[in-house]
Amino acid sequence: MNSAQEEPAGIDTPVDFATALRWVDGDHELLAELIGIFLEDCPKRLHELDQAVKEGNASGVRQAAHSVKGMVAGFHARSAHALANEMEGLGMAGDMSKTSDVLPTLLLEFARVMDHLKVADWRGMN
Repeated sequence: MNSAQEEPAGIDTPVDFATALRWVDGDHELLAELIGIFLEDCPKRLHELDQAVKEGNASGVRQAAHSVKGMVAGFHARSAHALANEMEGLGMAGDMSKTSDVLPTLLLEFARVMDHLKVADWRGMN
């Protein structure tokens, strides 16, 4: 299915375009611009998060996770947001023991969000 509107109920989509459009007061052009910025910047921030986890840098984990959490908030990407929030909390607490476990799931969910933003047909929505 190529349309966010056509996805059947019960299918867990990583982005809620209706909410995202409300976030930008229905401005399709602005949403397209924000999606472009996200798609360009998010991989860099995820790389920073990956590096911080590998280095055991709790402050870096907190900062990078906070950054990506904010990036997906407007798209109402609940799973990605929750994982970033969890990672941010681990960094804030200095608890690096679980970051390596959370990171792969977080990266997969953010990849799912990015893939969905690239292919979903949301422009016809109001």
